[in-house]
Amino acid sequence: MSTLPLVFITSISILLAMYIAFYIFLSRRVKKVESRIIDIFHRKISKIPALIEVMRPHIAKSEAFDSITRSHTEVMIESQQSIYDLLGHNAKIQNDFIFLMQLSQAVPVLQKHEYFLYIRDFMIQYERDMRSLFASMNTAIDTWNQFIHIKNMTLIGFFLPGKVLPLIEE
Repeated sequence: MSTLPLVFITSISILLAMYIAFYIFLSRRVKKVESRIIDIFHRKISKIPALIEVMRPHIAKSEAFDSITRSHTEVMIESQQSIYDLLGHNAKIQNDFIFLMQLSQAVPVLQKHEYFLYIRDFMIQYERDMRSLFASMNTAIDTWNQFIHIKNMTLIGFFLPGKVLPLIEE
């Protein structure tokens, strides 16, 4: 009896087991960093209502809060399934936050208001934390993409799940 079929089946089994192990490990690595970024994003947006309530008595025009309120509402209504879903929302909310910070510069009382300073500092720290995790996310995505490219070089790899992920633009 020929050992060639046995060697072939054993080789395919080993490759399949290696693929499954790498697939699980690398996909969990990407998901772990992604979930940390999403968690920080949700903590950041949870501070928006408090920021508005602290600033509202000191700002004459309530229209100043319309954009950030609309952005906050959109984020709360939509469900972010992945980091790519929230990147656009984060950019919009960050622009609105910067606008409110520029507006607050014209109100000296706010610059001494302890709750305003507390919320402002938390939101700034959350944004820094998210940005610092983007590099980790891109590293995890690079490793994942290399794995997918190697997988796709094999004939059986085209039939196995896994696709190339885009990098996060900072």
